[in-house]
Amino acid sequence: MKLIITFLLCFFLLGQNPAFALYKVDGDFIVNSCEAYTNIKKKSEPVTLEPGKVYQVFGLNKKSGNYFSIKVGKQSKWINKNCGQFNPSGQSSYDGKGSYENISLTEGNKTGANCPTQGCAKKYVLAISWQPSFCQTKQYKPECISQTTDRYDANNFTLHGLWPDKFAYCGVSDQQINDDKQGEWDDLPGLNLDEETTSELATVMPGVRSYVDRHEWIKHGTCDGRDEDAYYDVSVDLLNEVNASELQDLFTENIGKRITRSQIETAFDNSFGKGAAQSVKIRCKSGLISELQIKMLRPLVGENLADVLIPTSGSSCSSGIVDPAGF
Repeated sequence: MKLIITFLLCFFLLGQNPAFALYKVDGDFIVNSCEAYTNIKKKSEPVTLEPGKVYQVFGLNKKSGNYFSIKVGKQSKWINKNCGQFNPSGQSSYDGKGSYENISLTEGNKTGANCPTQGCAKKYVLAISWQPSFCQTKQYKPECISQTTDRYDANNFTLHGLWPDKFAYCGVSDQQINDDKQGEWDDLPGLNLDEETTSELATVMPGVRSYVDRHEWIKHGTCDGRDEDAYYDVSVDLLNEVNASELQDLFTENIGKRITRSQIETAFDNSFGKGAAQSVKIRCKSGLISELQIKMLRPLVGENLADVLIPTSGSSCSSGIVDPAGF
């Protein structure tokens, strides 16, 4: 009977806390307005946390992980560690009532930022590609040679880059700048990414086969203020929102067909709110839609795309063909 009771108790506890920490860490965490999730990968059951509130940290998702396990009410949740300030063993000016004294939520605290001397850019562009169109003019690229009709990039937008406005090559050596501009991206330093981010980029950024991830980091990411892993985590999260939207449906349902700017704008508005399409610039090449460039405020970890969109300027192509994979 005792064994049965013990088993049932364990089952109940596991059911209450399906996302337990894998690596023990103790401390307190003061957050900004980020979301916490029950499941990291699926970002399920999101909860928006109150800025300035303190949560007890129970662990990390792994020893070098990016997500803290915290208790929100009676539920265990995961929050990105760049989404606030962690204080080991609670060594902070905590008043015992859910807030800190003598700690201001500066941009650095809110984002884990170490901005370049120019400061962190206030505006960004998320550039996402329709890979089959790109490959029509770059057929020699490894990612294009290996593209198939059933691979992710045949039916989804892919990550080109996340670009801080007007900044480039922050704190980068002349040699690295030269290597980058000469296209010698394999000579650029490897990136310090965790296993999860490395795996995600291999799927959503086919250009990693040509070291475009290193190029994007050296030219743009070094001006972001976050480390390589956090920079790409934010980039991938934003891309995933687009690929879960009506906009992605519009493209996949019209592969091989022509669609108009009006159709794209309607799908974007339906997905991210009325007027959101003012943030989108449509790029075409040889009659094919090749890329979308989305203007936004500096995106923080955990922020939704709809919350950071701002109007862009410049012209867009009026229509283009959604190219299928293959030459």
